[in-house]
Amino acid sequence: MIVCVGASASGKTQLAKTLYQKYGYQKCVTTTTREKRDGEIDGIDYHFVSKQTFLNLQKENAFFEASQYHNHLYGIQKKDVHKNGIVIVEPDGANTLIKQLANDIFVVYVKTSEALRIERMTKRNDDPLIIEQRIKNDQNIFNESNLNRIDLTITNESKTLEELARFVNHSYQRYIKNQEKEK
Repeated sequence: MIVCVGASASGKTQLAKTLYQKYGYQKCVTTTTREKRDGEIDGIDYHFVSKQTFLNLQKENAFFEASQYHNHLYGIQKKDVHKNGIVIVEPDGANTLIKQLANDIFVVYVKTSEALRIERMTKRNDDPLIIEQRIKNDQNIFNESNLNRIDLTITNESKTLEELARFVNHSYQRYIKNQEKEK
């Protein structure tokens, strides 16, 4: 499974969509208590649930990992993890998956300049105060030192999503072959 980690508006979601479309990976739909954004679909973009439902799922041990980000709960339900899947998480989530799934995951860290991230959030009509808050929070959360392991770092600045997806796919396939050799 590919685990994508990157700050708000780093391009990780668009990269994942390109990998689904071009290379047939499956999306591991995560669960959240946040409200849907315009255009998002329950069960496709996220499983949107109430806080109480989320807490009940936690009590039932339904999650590989769960965390809080921008005052909302996010988690990866065990039922939603696929062998040939992609999941998008923050560093704590990636570290939990690394502990639980070890070499069955491939961690991709997506880096993007703060200026480009602000531009992207502005273009998607995010509230300027929320943009400022995300940028500030992300400075502490999304850095390479917060991850226990990174298998691939990509910079999403000047290359097309197709070029980045091709590179991630190639690197992941090479990783799988190396894992099979070691078994």
